[in-house]
Amino acid sequence: MCREHVVDVRNDYDRFLDAKGDVAVITMGSVEQTAAFRDRNQLPFICLADPNRVAYQAFGVPRASVLQVAGPAVWAGGLKATLRAGIGKPVGDVLQLHGSFIVDGKGIVGYIHMPQHSADQPTNDELIEQLRILAGANVVGEDSDR
Repeated sequence: MCREHVVDVRNDYDRFLDAKGDVAVITMGSVEQTAAFRDRNQLPFICLADPNRVAYQAFGVPRASVLQVAGPAVWAGGLKATLRAGIGKPVGDVLQLHGSFIVDGKGIVGYIHMPQHSADQPTNDELIEQLRILAGANVVGEDSDR
């Protein structure tokens, strides 16, 4: 997840909470790098360090080809991110793609977004809509158990 997207999520954090969700970010940085990232960007949600990419592998998040991180599909998004957030120093495996997941309180993954390239990420509106859909499905499921 790029810095720009994390800041966008921070700016919409109340909307995630209103949709009965919460946010956790997993980075490839060390504990110290991840804590500094959280502080520097004033993130109100949990940020976890995964320098060995264990979570990325467990969730099946693929590594990219060079074209998926530096090809034409990412140029516009990369330029936009650079203009908004500047150029940051990459941390970890620069070919590691990011993923977006919604996991319920029982550990069940209800939504997965696997990117096609490094600039491919769901919008906050898409994630919040998925939270609402999954919350509605859980309510229906709970009612049918009664």
